[in-house]
Amino acid sequence: MTARLKSTQYSERITSLDFLRGIAILGILFINIENFAYPSPFLPWKNGFNGSADYATRFWIYFLTQGKFYTMFALLFGVGFYIFLERLERKKIGLKAMDIYARRLLWLFVIGVVHAYFIWNGDVLYHYAICGFLLFPFRSIKTRNLALIAALFGVLMLIKSHEQTSKRLHKKLAYLQATNLPEDERTDDDTRTIKSWEKLTQKKKPDTTALEMRRPTYFKGLKETFEQASVHKGLVYYQSLLFPSLLVMILGIILYRTGIFSDYQALNYYWPISFGILFLGLVINYLRYYHWTFEYFDPVTSIWKGYLFTFPKELLGVGYILIFNGLYQKYFSRIKLKLITNIGRMALSNYIFQNILVGFIFYGYGLGCYNQFSRTELLPIVFAIWIIQIIISSIWLKKYNQGPLEYLWRTLTYRSFKA
Repeated sequence: MTARLKSTQYSERITSLDFLRGIAILGILFINIENFAYPSPFLPWKNGFNGSADYATRFWIYFLTQGKFYTMFALLFGVGFYIFLERLERKKIGLKAMDIYARRLLWLFVIGVVHAYFIWNGDVLYHYAICGFLLFPFRSIKTRNLALIAALFGVLMLIKSHEQTSKRLHKKLAYLQATNLPEDERTDDDTRTIKSWEKLTQKKKPDTTALEMRRPTYFKGLKETFEQASVHKGLVYYQSLLFPSLLVMILGIILYRTGIFSDYQALNYYWPISFGILFLGLVINYLRYYHWTFEYFDPVTSIWKGYLFTFPKELLGVGYILIFNGLYQKYFSRIKLKLITNIGRMALSNYIFQNILVGFIFYGYGLGCYNQFSRTELLPIVFAIWIIQIIISSIWLKKYNQGPLEYLWRTLTYRSFKA
């Protein structure tokens, strides 16, 4: 069987997908690097703020990138899942196709767990592997029904958003009710309610506290990871990301079935739809991340605003997919843009190498630059890593057909099947 199941040749690849994977891998570094550089990186006041330029940088990075490239990555995983099974089906190998697919996901799960425990506990690969198993029943469902299933996941996300916003609203109403009481009539619960809400809505000053070096040695880092990682506790996927991940992966399957990744003109009114989604995504993300950056001390208590902020990352991520896909096919494919498509051809290797490199820069077992750079100063580091990855990918693919981890992944998937 191994003789028949050769790796995908370059001529068989859909180059627009490699280009999009390359964009996603490069873009995801904007956010991932903060996880290595700071404690509590998502707090808009905690670390890395030395002036107004850092707040502006944080806003633009989060407005344009936070969660969007994860969405692109997840959507493209859904596309890759469908293509892989489609190609196995064409080989007419029967139930062996299911065996191969299941083993492929199993080894992706293992690679992700190794990555999470030995390199960075923010890994998403094992989460994707679980989503891949859950996606399998959707492979042969009609496109119309897939759209309904995606809508169902969207409704579940709206319900969760409604619950969270309602809780904040109830806390606010309880606070207002408590403050309207004379002080001598307030109970201990009223006092706690007032203090809790005032703490939540207090504007914070930038935290410039010097911190101990994170992971001073590699082995202490392993101990820290083991304490924080959750796979050995039975938590084999991220609960908060499950529905969003499945939603965008199913959208990936739907988009692939339209044929737009081979010919964007297969979708009527491609550009109006793409720019419409992009514009709507930019508006909602601007509102969402302006609030998160500059008005974080004013919790969202409007139910409708909570609904509006439910899908910002997913909406703009899909917008990026459509715009970059169209631009690549209409303009960039003529010059191939191999510098970026090479990154996408080695997406797994580049994702993990990226994190190894960033860990070396910021952790104590490397250069020890943890919490040493402001938000603005991280940008040149991001660009330098891009250049390194572009150069290495270009050199590697001149000699080999796939990245080193892609080769390992494929070898582990097929090695137990007899010819």
